[in-house]
Amino acid sequence: MENIIQAEGLRKRFGQQEVLRGIDFSVKQGEAVCLIGPSGSGKSTLLRCINLLEQPSQGRILFRGEDVTRIPPARLHAKVGMVFQQFNLFENLSVLKNCTAGQVAVLGRSQKEAEGKAHQLLEKVGMLPYRDARPSQLSGGQKQRVGIARALCMDPDVLLFDEPTSALDPEMVDEVLYVMADLKKAGLTMLIVTHEMAFARDAADRVIFMDEGLIVEDAQPQLIFEQPRHERTAAFLRRSMRGPLGLKQLT
Repeated sequence: MENIIQAEGLRKRFGQQEVLRGIDFSVKQGEAVCLIGPSGSGKSTLLRCINLLEQPSQGRILFRGEDVTRIPPARLHAKVGMVFQQFNLFENLSVLKNCTAGQVAVLGRSQKEAEGKAHQLLEKVGMLPYRDARPSQLSGGQKQRVGIARALCMDPDVLLFDEPTSALDPEMVDEVLYVMADLKKAGLTMLIVTHEMAFARDAADRVIFMDEGLIVEDAQPQLIFEQPRHERTAAFLRRSMRGPLGLKQLT
C-alpha cells in the first residue's frame, strides 16, 4: 500500500529545547496509527509539523511523496485534516456554517453542494439535529463530533487527531470514540494522539510509543501492549492502563 505520510529525520526545536529528536516513520493508505506516550514526549508537536502548523527545524515530511513545504497550505490542510483538543469551532457560526465555510472558500463548492455534504456528515456523527445551533449551545462531546464532521467535509486523505477526548468530561468520551471507531471501519487513514489506551489497543493497526522526542517502539498493538520490547514502554503502560472503553466494546 502507498505511504500517505512519511517523516524523514524530523527534528523540531523551540529555542534551546529539542522536542523532536530525529523522527522516521510512515503511515500507509487506510491505516489507523495511534501515538501514545507521556506528556511532553512530542506527540502533538509531531502532528502539528505534519500539517505545518509548526515548521520543522530539520528533516522533511512527505504527503503522497511530495514535500509538504511545497504544497499550498489551503490544499495541505484540506487533504491532511486535523481534529483539535479544544475543538477550534467558529463560535459566531452555526454548526452547519462551521461545516460549509471551508468547503466554499477552499474547495470552491457551491453553497448548496457544501450544505448537502455537511448534512450527510453531520448525520453520520449524530449532529444533524443541531445544525442551526451555535457551539456555545453544545456539550464538549457534541462540539468534538462537529469538529470531526467539519474535517471530513473537506474530503481529507488522512485525518490527524490531537488528543480528541482529553478536553471532555468522562461521560462524553465514549460518544467521540464511537465516531472514531466508525471511521476506522470505513477505512479512513488516521493518525491519532491519544491517552485512551484500550481504544489504541483495539482500534489501531499500529501503535507508536514516543518518549523524550523519540520513537521508542512502533509495532502492532498486540506486541506493544502484551510484549513491549522496552522497559520504558512497559512502565508507561503499567501506569496508563485503566480499562477505558475500547473498540471491542464499541462494536
